[in-house]
Parts: sequence; C-alpha cells; structure tokens
Amino acid sequence: MRTKGVVVGKTARIITAFILVLSTGGILNCEENLIMQITAKVDFGEDVGQNFGSIFEGRDADGRVLFGAGFSGLFNTHFRMDRFTLQFFVRDDEAELSYEKLPPPSDDAGSYLFDFEGKIYQNSHHSDRTARWWDRAHGAWQVDESFGVGEMVAGEGKMLVAGRVVQFKGGEVWCDGQKVLSEPEDEGYHHFYFALGHLVFFNNYTEGETPKTRLHAIPWVPGDGKVDLSQSIPLVLQYAGETPFSIGQLGDEVVNSSNMGGVYGFNGKAWKIIRNSLQGVSFQLYSMLNWYDKLIIAQYPTGNLWEYDGKELRHLEGWPPVMPGVSTQAREAQTTCLYAGDLYVGVWPWSELWRYDAHKESWKFMKRMFERPEITDEMVHPYEDRILAYNEAHEDDIVANSWGQRITGLTPLDDALYLSVSAKGCPERDMRLEFLHDDAVYDQYRSVFRVTKPGCVSTPMRWTGKPIELQFRVTDSEVTILQDGQVLASAPVRAEVASRIKACEITWAHGMFGRLKGKIEENSVD
Repeated sequence: MRTKGVVVGKTARIITAFILVLSTGGILNCEENLIMQITAKVDFGEDVGQNFGSIFEGRDADGRVLFGAGFSGLFNTHFRMDRFTLQFFVRDDEAELSYEKLPPPSDDAGSYLFDFEGKIYQNSHHSDRTARWWDRAHGAWQVDESFGVGEMVAGEGKMLVAGRVVQFKGGEVWCDGQKVLSEPEDEGYHHFYFALGHLVFFNNYTEGETPKTRLHAIPWVPGDGKVDLSQSIPLVLQYAGETPFSIGQLGDEVVNSSNMGGVYGFNGKAWKIIRNSLQGVSFQLYSMLNWYDKLIIAQYPTGNLWEYDGKELRHLEGWPPVMPGVSTQAREAQTTCLYAGDLYVGVWPWSELWRYDAHKESWKFMKRMFERPEITDEMVHPYEDRILAYNEAHEDDIVANSWGQRITGLTPLDDALYLSVSAKGCPERDMRLEFLHDDAVYDQYRSVFRVTKPGCVSTPMRWTGKPIELQFRVTDSEVTILQDGQVLASAPVRAEVASRIKACEITWAHGMFGRLKGKIEENSVD
C-alpha cells in the first residue's frame, strides 16, 4: 500500500506481518504487533566514495523528529567510519544510556575506533599499532592481521567501494589485493581519502633543499588500475608537515583540514582555501560529520562545534557547553556521532560526553568517562599539577597535558554505540609518575565501552550495483532493517515509544544524516 507518511490500520499491519514472515523466512512472534513498515527502493548510482546520506525522517505534528534512517558521513580524528553502515532509530527520550565496560584491547593508554564490514575495530597509533575487532560472541578482542600487525597508524585502513576492498597502508594504495599506488623512496604519502571519484592524499616532498607538503586530488575509481599521478590536481600548502585530523564531504565537495589550521575544499575540478593555515596559532579540527545540510566540525581550542555550509566556516558558540567545575581553557571537541536520533560529542581534557537534544534545542551532559582524578578548575588538565611538580623535582620535561583525558571513539554498530577513551597520545604507562602506579588509574585510559539505548540499530548494507529495496520494521518490541527481503539486524525498542510513531509525516531523501546521494524510485509506509 502506497502512502505519504500515513499509517494504515491494524488489519493491514497483520497482513503485512504475515507477508513479511513468508518473504524473509523469519519467524514473527505472534504476540508482536507490527506497528509500521517503511520501504524504500533506492538507486545509489555509481559508487564513487560518496557519503550516502538520509533515506527518510519522520516528524510528529509539532515538527519533532521521532524516527529516521540513513548513513552517517563521519570521520573521527584518525579514521573514517564505514560508509555502508545504515542506522535506523526510533527516538526514546525517556530511556537512559547503559554502559558496559569491555576488556582493554592492548597495553597502550588508549584506543581509536572505526567500523568495517559489520565489526567494531580499535587501534592505538602509539606502540601497539595493531587493529583488533570486538568478538562479541567470545567477549574478546581479536587481531586482524590484514591491517598489519604492529604497522597500522593514523589515517590508514580499508574501505569498500562498489564491492571492492581498497586499503591504505604504509603510504601505498591497494585494491582487491593489487597495489595501485606506490610511495616514492624520497617522498611521503599519507592520510588517503577516496570520495566523489577522486583519491585525495597528503604528499611530503622536497623542492631543492626545501621541505614542502601538498594535497593531491587524482581522478580514479577502483577498477581503473594504477593511479595516474600525472592527472593530479595539486594544492601546495603553506607549511611543510601539515597533516589532517579529520576529512569529510559536503554535497559535491571534499573538505580537508590541517593541524596548522588550514581548511581546504575540492569540488572535483579545483581546490579552494576555506581557511588559511597559520603556524603557531592553535586551530585543529578533529571530527567531521554530515548533519542536515551542513558539515559539523569538532574543534580545538574552543571545545565547540563549527559548521560549514559550503561557503563559510562558522563557530557554534556553546555547542556543547562546559562541564561545571572545570577550566574553560584549551578544550577540544574531538569526537562526534549520530546515535538514536541525537548528536553526541566527546570533549577533552575531562572526557565529557554531551548529547544535543534537537527537540529542545539544548545540550545535556551525559557522563564523564573517567572517575579519577576529581574535577577542578584550578588547572586545565587532569594531573597537570603532579606532572609539573615531578618535572621541577627531577629537572624533567614531561608534557603537562600528556595525561589529559580524551573520548577518542564514538561509533554506532548493531544495537550499541561503542565509545573509547585515551590519554593525549595513547602512550605506554609512564612509571616515573606516581599516580600511574595505581592500576585502577591507568586502566581507565585503556577503556572501551559498549553503550546501549533502546530503539536504535546500525548494520552494513550490501552493495549490489543495482537498486536496493530497504525495509525498516517497527514492532512493539523491535526495530529491524531488511535489505531485499533479508533481515540485516534488529534491536529492542520499548512498546510505549514505538506506538508514538503512528501519525508521523515522513520526509524522504533528507534528514539528520544529510541529503541522500541517490534516488528513491519507490517508497511506501504500511
């Protein structure tokens, strides 16, 4: 039955449930009430590395978002999240987050997270440099040797493009196991990003005796064979050694960043400088996330979000606020994500987790992810006073903010949000510092949490190269995603929340995940 966001009656829902059981081969509990099934046949076109955006969003009569589905365009500090991970949520404003602490993955003081092909991975760029995935069935982290044991660093990893596996490793690019770009002996390639039919990366080189860095944008898609450097559209950067902490895209533009404050846009034909770099002035961008028609960017040292609309970069003051009782200086919004219909942000140096409630247009402090030391506004960073005292007593030079506390990963997958923390640089345990002799203090820095809230499920879509039928089912106990009639994943939902979505109006191809990069050929709400 075709509709425009109007839910049909109980009899039709029962019939739909029966058809669903037959078509999926699954078993629908006879006690479950099928509240809504949303179907969208989507043609994503050619896969050229684009962020796919929103499938739909449902709002009530007051304009409040109650449910939605889409693909999160997210890059958090070191890693781009899997473009194919599809999230479906029914908002639950009353439910609290539940935190499960997982075993520490390595001996390094921290992890950064990413997802790939339906698995959550962690990596520390300090000494461990090994990718591990969370094996939920066995309650353990498992090494994935394909990323390189003891070799994986920031800005590397894998991505799927039209069913092909593209890997960035050691300054090289591989496609389905074949090397397509080699790093010259006297140059350095790093922080690759494939999007909109172009391979974008940083290149450190020398011109005469002068070190320089440039950005390359090369037209290429997996299956083309070798990457042709002669086709590069380069941008020579102001300073040698510029490197990014986040990369993203908005519409038909790739947005890159620099640790020296530069922000650079590439539209498929030419580069533009959105913001000039300036050595010695702190301005770093740690996360980029598609949010409606904007690119949301997490920044240091304001600790706030900024937004880019394709023309201007603007500071969103007070997004998020400062946790009461700590210094307002040198704050870093490092991680962002969309989970369960809300925007989450992780902030250094006191490991603050914030949630933006779009209903109330307000921020809510959720949790500090460390228990020690006690918060204070008498110093900027945790343990700063003890480090400075040690340096003075021993004539040493340990960096005062080394043991500040970061939230380094916010990655939704299956029925959870995975959250990781770290010290400033995921260092090994420094036994010169007495406070690190305490196992409980040090182990805080190695923590990964599985955070859950009912009403949200995230799972990778399978690429087929042709239009795909996606179905989103809500019963009084579960939310489920199906592709071409096959169940991909489910998560629990509370019955009283699920029942609220019946009278919502649906907007297609636009929502908090951004505009859809593709075309909805057919849609229905049953």
